[in-house]
Amino acid sequence: MPLRETGRQIRLRRTGRISSDSTVRHYDELDEETQVAVTELAGRPRTAPETGGLDDGDVVKFIDYYEVRAR
Repeated sequence: MPLRETGRQIRLRRTGRISSDSTVRHYDELDEETQVAVTELAGRPRTAPETGGLDDGDVVKFIDYYEVRAR
């Protein structure tokens, strides 16, 4: 999916808790562009343009579990 034209940024935050209403996405299920964003953001205090594959509050299972925060 292409980058959204919203101007919003995403950040990944490592999390140990996953709420029952969270959408959990596995890294290998993501499209290539979203995988690149996850790889660049996981474990780093960085932001990237919002991708079409992730929404605020989603959780990505990569090396650890990471919660997506969008602003």
